[in-house]
Amino acid sequence: MLAHSIAEFDDVRMLTDMGHDVFSIGAYTNPRRPGDDKRPALPGVRHHPELEALVPDQMAAKEHLPAELIEWADVIICHHYLREWIFKQWGRIRHKRVIWRTCGQSDPPLEDLMAPLRRDGLTIVRYSPAEERFFKPTGHWAGADAVIRFGKYPEDWDGWMGTGTWVANITQNMADRGEWCGLGWYKEATHELRARPAGPGSERLPGGRGTLDYADMRRYLRQSRAYAYTGTMPASYTLGLIEALMTGVPVVSIGPAAWMGPDSLFEAHELCEFWADDPAKANARLRDLLGDYDYALSVSDRQRRRAVELFDVEPIKAQWAAVLA
Repeated sequence: MLAHSIAEFDDVRMLTDMGHDVFSIGAYTNPRRPGDDKRPALPGVRHHPELEALVPDQMAAKEHLPAELIEWADVIICHHYLREWIFKQWGRIRHKRVIWRTCGQSDPPLEDLMAPLRRDGLTIVRYSPAEERFFKPTGHWAGADAVIRFGKYPEDWDGWMGTGTWVANITQNMADRGEWCGLGWYKEATHELRARPAGPGSERLPGGRGTLDYADMRRYLRQSRAYAYTGTMPASYTLGLIEALMTGVPVVSIGPAAWMGPDSLFEAHELCEFWADDPAKANARLRDLLGDYDYALSVSDRQRRRAVELFDVEPIKAQWAAVLA
């Protein structure tokens, strides 16, 4: 159960490749005809029309899973809306293996709510070590059974060329969400540079490309000379950052003191070669990358190797296999 079609695509694909039979209530309820075009169909994933018929209202079904679906499943994995989708129906599902797969959306009250469920059998798989670093000292910490990062297929994200001398950013509607997505830092970091952000709402920013389909988005990343990463509160890091790093786009990240959230919860800057709280310093590094292709190429190579070490789906499959066993 997810509320993010890109993460859903990744997880359904990965778990199926591991040999599991997966049914997802979301964009990939019918994997041959996804309900969101941000990612392609998954024709190799088994379609369960009989289960699909049980969830015509997906939000209602997530809040109260049909009894037949609970009976069908061995494991229930949930990323989002734990209050509504897990806590409220815990008594109906606790006899199954239930996994909270964190995705950068937790908060102290949710940690407090989930702690007794973990003592009652809930498995918690964290997506970033920064979650423990931040939550545990506050006393609001439900615990962890494993830390497993998001998995990506490296062959999907490669081939960086950097022929487009612009600064990229794939925004989650930064124009509307403002400082939650680091808008002020971004504007200063790209001041007087050729910036071409993409994604929903980006057309309202200078040089914005608008929403790109999957093929155009991958081509855009391969062509971009540099990438200004702004963070998204409260996520320690995002899928967009992983995809940029694995493509090989040299990334300049916002620093932990400049994003909207707590310093210790932020991890994205630790994944990048260069970061800056001061947007003027970020601007200078972006300017260097735009002006020196050989330098950008060296950064690209180092960052991509690091990203593959952390996010390659093959070792992450093995980590999931250990948890599911």
